[in-house]
Amino acid sequence: MILFFPFTHSSKEQLKTLSAFFSKIGFLPLVKDFKSHPILAGLTEQGILEPYFPSIQRLVQVEKQVQSYVDWAQINRGNEKNLKSLLKEQPYFFDDTGLASIQSQIRNRTKKDRGARNGEKPVQENNAQDPLLLLKFAQLLDIQNEDVDEQLHVLEQTRASLFSELKGGGDIADPEKTGFIQNDPGQNSKGQNDPGVFMTRERIASWMRYASEKGLFKENDNPPVLVTTSPAVLDYLMSRFEYVINALDIDSLKVHEDGCENKQKWQQDLYGSIKEISIREGSIEKELPVVKDGCSLSGQIKLCLFPGASINEFFNVPGKQIAVCLVKLNHKKLDFIK
Repeated sequence: MILFFPFTHSSKEQLKTLSAFFSKIGFLPLVKDFKSHPILAGLTEQGILEPYFPSIQRLVQVEKQVQSYVDWAQINRGNEKNLKSLLKEQPYFFDDTGLASIQSQIRNRTKKDRGARNGEKPVQENNAQDPLLLLKFAQLLDIQNEDVDEQLHVLEQTRASLFSELKGGGDIADPEKTGFIQNDPGQNSKGQNDPGVFMTRERIASWMRYASEKGLFKENDNPPVLVTTSPAVLDYLMSRFEYVINALDIDSLKVHEDGCENKQKWQQDLYGSIKEISIREGSIEKELPVVKDGCSLSGQIKLCLFPGASINEFFNVPGKQIAVCLVKLNHKKLDFIK
């Protein structure tokens, strides 16, 4: 099984990348259904997405907690609605949903943080904390950032067109060359946002716990292959654990384009190769299926295996090793899914 990791929201860019490499992707969305998400609903009907929805009761409880915090933040921050800055300061708020309870938790957490800075032994977090709460905050942040990206995309195209007209040329100028794109720390060199740079450890830990609760890591089964589009997520894991097997690392792998008759067979062969690699140990020699046609699309793929008890203890999942696969597309610029 391929599982999109560690996000509960998938941007249009991420969906294009994932569906270019894999014909079926497991997904843990924090919504009750896809009735309000026609793109996701369509991909599910096609069998490309396999969603694992939360229970309605649990989702409603988490949404109440999130709304209580947002209400409190608006009262205390005026009109500031930027979840990124709020989450950096206090990403966890648990248990009761009332404003008084949340304010009390903030004060207690502040005292605990001060104590840690003064050399006091940190208090252990409550094991009953709901991982969905952090994931829901992260999902709202990702949705907010995607909306901003789409607006900037339209603005960049408009500015590039205007710049071209002012120059008197017929071609639309590249916004990167005109200086209209300004990268921030959450963007890679192509100007595409990597949501995994924010709350990386918290996202991973909460997502893994939730996936375990959903029964996606069963003791007697081979664990799923965790696929991410975030270099920051894989970088964090590789820096967190001493022993890592770099099973695959290909910067330019030809990928079938949409509509290509050979795409489905190639994706099946690719998944078979990755799955075979992920359940083996030690040195690995395996060639991936090659695209032999006129398709010009290419991508990057990196597969890392994390064996041993340490990672299983950190993730609290059974199994001999965890396979994490990073996929990216080498593109001029992917158009947003319409």
